[in-house]
Amino acid sequence: MDERLSGHDTFLSTTLCLDQPVYLPELPVRILTFDDVTVLASLVSVLPQAQAGEEWSGTLLIPHGVRPPTIPDDLAQAAAEAGVDTSGWSAAEARQLLTFLGEADPGPVRAERIGMIIEALEGDS
Repeated sequence: MDERLSGHDTFLSTTLCLDQPVYLPELPVRILTFDDVTVLASLVSVLPQAQAGEEWSGTLLIPHGVRPPTIPDDLAQAAAEAGVDTSGWSAAEARQLLTFLGEADPGPVRAERIGMIIEALEGDS
C-alpha cells in the first residue's frame, strides 16, 4: 500500500482484487495497520515469486467499513463536564489520545491522563 489505511479495523480478513502484474480477482488478505504503515498479508500462497519486488496494483474490498473511535465513558464524562467537544478529533489525534489513555489502568494514572487530554483539547479550542 502506498499510504496508511486509517479508520478501518485491522487484523481482519478482506479481499484484494489484483489487476497487474497478475490478475487475481479474489485474493484473501489480512489488513495489518501499524503506526505509520498498512501491510496486506496474503492468506494463500498463489503469488508468483518471480514478480516479487515489482509494483502491484489492485482494489482492496473492505466490507466492514470505517470504524469510528470509541471514547471510553470516563473520558466522555470528563469531556462533557469540561465542555470539550471530542467529535472534531482527526483520526491521528483520536488514535494517539485513546492509545495514551488505554495504556493506563483505572486509578490515579488514568485520572491524570484524562486531565491531560482534556487540558490539551481545551487548548485546541
